Amino acid sequence: MLHNTDVTQALLDAAEARGARSIVIGRSRERPIARIFNRTLTQQLLQRGARYELTIVSTPQARQRAMQLPGLAGGGLTKREALLILLASVGAVGAAALAERTLGLQDLSLIFLVAVMLVASRTRMLSAVITAGLCFLAYNFFFIEPRYTFLISAHRGVATVLLFLAAALIAGRLASQLRMQVVALRAANTHATAMQNLGRHLAKAADLGQVIAAGSSVLQSTLHAEAWIRINGEFGPSMAASHLTEKDLMAADWTQQHGQASGRYTDTLTHSSWLFLPVRSDKNTLGVAGLRFPSGMGRLSFEQRRLAESMVEDIGQAAQRTRLVSELEEARVTGETERLRSALLSSVSHDLRSPLSSMIGAADSLARYGKDMGPEDQQSLLETIHVEGERLDRYIQNLLDMTRLGQQGLTLTRDWIGIDELVGSASRRLQRYEPDVRIEHDIPPDLPPIHVHPALIEQALFNVMENAAKFSPPGVPLKVQIRRTEDDQVQIDISDRGPGIPEEERRRIFDMFYSVERGDRGKQGTGLGLTIVQGIVGAHMGSVEALPGPEGQGTTIRLTLPWGGYANQETKEHDGTSQ
Repeated sequence: MLHNTDVTQALLDAAEARGARSIVIGRSRERPIARIFNRTLTQQLLQRGARYELTIVSTPQARQRAMQLPGLAGGGLTKREALLILLASVGAVGAAALAERTLGLQDLSLIFLVAVMLVASRTRMLSAVITAGLCFLAYNFFFIEPRYTFLISAHRGVATVLLFLAAALIAGRLASQLRMQVVALRAANTHATAMQNLGRHLAKAADLGQVIAAGSSVLQSTLHAEAWIRINGEFGPSMAASHLTEKDLMAADWTQQHGQASGRYTDTLTHSSWLFLPVRSDKNTLGVAGLRFPSGMGRLSFEQRRLAESMVEDIGQAAQRTRLVSELEEARVTGETERLRSALLSSVSHDLRSPLSSMIGAADSLARYGKDMGPEDQQSLLETIHVEGERLDRYIQNLLDMTRLGQQGLTLTRDWIGIDELVGSASRRLQRYEPDVRIEHDIPPDLPPIHVHPALIEQALFNVMENAAKFSPPGVPLKVQIRRTEDDQVQIDISDRGPGIPEEERRRIFDMFYSVERGDRGKQGTGLGLTIVQGIVGAHMGSVEALPGPEGQGTTIRLTLPWGGYANQETKEHDGTSQ
């Protein structure tokens, strides 16, 4: 939409901004005086836009309108304009007569000039010219000597009335132009406000359904019309769809198929009471938007039509955005799934093959050379089979636990147990697999029992301690410290003296298959240990975090679990229930 009092300059600026090479305009009415002084739109475009190719499209109807008198092409004066002209002229005569009698004013032309400006500021230029002519005749007839005739006795009177007429015409012209600017600015402000409101609602829409709902709501509130939108076969929540007849749906289908407006206020399928506009995205037609204005609304103004088209265009862009976001999300999920699948296959193929290879090799050696081996060698091979079998069992158990956590099938069977018992059981289990590991315990003796699933918490403690043992230097003990917090929770810190974990990676070590050279993502392990810990502790309404080790060396994994206060209130709710 272009707003400018200079139509020629507005067209040239728009053509330059769009990089156009030609301008196509329809034939318009050309005033004879403007043609004489080279002031018509066509002449101005030829003079000021010589670098453009100008094409004038003319039809018999356009030529007929061009031959009509000024003001008649638009249907002449309206009733409102005629009434305003009459009231302004009569009011000016009455006000001038009252001012002459009561105030003794001699020069009354300014009163009539105010009447002309009043009409010009509220209507168009044609009304201002007619008002100026009537005021000129009334001023001459009632207030210029000899009165009640159109004769003027003195040359001074002739100059007065002629100058008044010129001033009235100029003032009316300026007031009319000012009104046009105000109307244009008001229309531009309305357009910008409506588009801003629509953009704000569409920005919150996360999917196509929300885009349709937001678009329908804003269209109805802004244009004061019923709205119906169909994009990619999906309808909005508006009840307007039930008001569409078979003829209306035919017009809607035609609009979507041809990408052109149809229905009311158009030249296509005018039997429909709805105005259907195509919902486009770039060059594709995504759907159709329907608007049904009140039946008493005779015509749709240019500003309303342009606003409706702009809003529907933005709705199409928002629908395209949600479609692209959905496709990107699907691609991301697919890529993430493939990444996890590849990581799982890689982990399983390597970490499960190693203990299997050791077991097969030891068993094969016993089968072939067992008779020739001494008791110590045979015992060594048997221990290898046993240790590697337990290692394989742990891997499989981790995979099973991760599957249960991922499918939300983990059931907590809570019981009261001492936290020192859980730590001791996990420590003995670890030392059975890793005899050289040393563990230091810092457990207050007066700690009350905790209400948890014992087997799962022991598994979580074992996973963290095993993870820490892999990266602690030989001969350096692990440290397990337990404290009761002020908010009645148990805090378990398991620290090692290994290389530590950079701060930017501490949160990511709990992700599945996150590959680093620290944590349980080292040379051995499926990369699921800490992920399982997070799932188990989370099922108990607790939390897990990675912190720097004591004195800034190594890593501390902190497990925080609710204690007796939580258990006393929630025991009946959570016993034997799925978390």
